Amino acid sequence: MLENLIREIGTRFGVGGDQARSIAQMLLAYVTNPATGGITGLLQRLRSDGLDGMVQSWLGNTSNPEVPSNSQVESIFGSGTGGGMLSAIVSRLDLSREKVVSVVGALLPRLIGYLTPGGTVPAVLPAEIATLAEGGRGLLGPALLGTAAASTVPPVATTAPVAAASSSGGLAKWLPWIIGALIILFGINYCAKKKTDAPAPAEVPAASAPAPAPAAPASEPAPMPAPVASEAAVPAPSSATDTAPAGAAVLDSMAQDMPLLRVFFDTGKTEVASEFGAKSKAFVDYLKANADVKAVISGFNDPTGDPAKNAELSKQRAEAVQSALVAAGVPADRTVLEKPAETTDTGATNAASRRVDVMIRK
Repeated sequence: MLENLIREIGTRFGVGGDQARSIAQMLLAYVTNPATGGITGLLQRLRSDGLDGMVQSWLGNTSNPEVPSNSQVESIFGSGTGGGMLSAIVSRLDLSREKVVSVVGALLPRLIGYLTPGGTVPAVLPAEIATLAEGGRGLLGPALLGTAAASTVPPVATTAPVAAASSSGGLAKWLPWIIGALIILFGINYCAKKKTDAPAPAEVPAASAPAPAPAAPASEPAPMPAPVASEAAVPAPSSATDTAPAGAAVLDSMAQDMPLLRVFFDTGKTEVASEFGAKSKAFVDYLKANADVKAVISGFNDPTGDPAKNAELSKQRAEAVQSALVAAGVPADRTVLEKPAETTDTGATNAASRRVDVMIRK
């Protein structure tokens, strides 16, 4: 499917199949680069630039996403001296910049839609995407690393150091990294001095007024070792405005002819919703009918509260979903707990981030 998409876009802009595939590889290498925040980091930067509506049209949408203009593509991937990723592609493939910009603009929303079948960023890249991105890293080489360096330096330090690096080389090339590291060290030291002895709560929900004492306290961490789920993208929502359930719930769907589960949780809790048995039936039946596949389970949390407690909460949720699958008849050795690359704030809302994803993997 992905190869067909790449070939179709290449044909549309008069680019050969191999060249179109190379562009897709380099674009994926850039978009999934951990040094620039990966997919989540790119989408957050676009939203900060006022492109939230466009980004929303991409998520989980591979048929009719909004296509960025050439000027927007230049701003995202190649404006300024040096040209960034776009110049690297032009140089590598000996294509006109205009043609590269057009192909990248057409590919970007479709690739993001392919990568987010449930409307959220995946915890683990599909094997096909990971293979393409790995090839792209080899093609981009230093260009990708240079982009990553510029993106990780705080804004106040980028302009002068980066200009010096491009003109003088040598030590100046490392100035952004050195300044960024010093700022980070200073921040860590400052926060350590300010830190109080009282532990922060996990996933503290925002409230406009203090809640009465009997209500479930927002600061209460989830101690229950509930079994929880894994990483698996859910099927694309019916529209870009669809939202996750507000509390504990289970969504079942299909993507690429395979069942997927997304299990949502109440704030600070690990209890799996009672509807899990009914909602997971198709998933369990698929596992029973296909002995060569396993259920991969990944837990997530929202960004509020203490990060260490939230990490444990994500793990407990994944274990809770794993136990629920075993109780539904799936052998324990057919399940895999897999910690995602990004566990926090991976959904459009806090409710969407408090979840466990379960996907099929061969």
